[in-house]
Amino acid sequence: MKKAIIISCISIGGLIVLEQSGILNSLLMFLLVGAIPGTDYNVPSSIMMLLIASVIWLLFFRFAAIEALYSISVKRSAKRIVQQKKRMPKRRFSEI
Repeated sequence: MKKAIIISCISIGGLIVLEQSGILNSLLMFLLVGAIPGTDYNVPSSIMMLLIASVIWLLFFRFAAIEALYSISVKRSAKRIVQQKKRMPKRRFSEI
């Protein structure tokens, strides 16, 4: 609980600093409009759509597909451990 409070306080403090410095506003303008901060150049809407779609796809792949691969590997290792235990000789005495 203490760790969660510390992390949330640091996150809120970071957001306040970003908001006061104007970095957060520039980042949002870049994501929404495509305006590159400090210049008069705008990124075309098709490239911005491609960029945002690729970021969403990468996030989905990170959190969904990799978790699925991890669960498959856990199931395989569990099956291997069960097979090893079946091949082990049974103990004759449980206590000495």
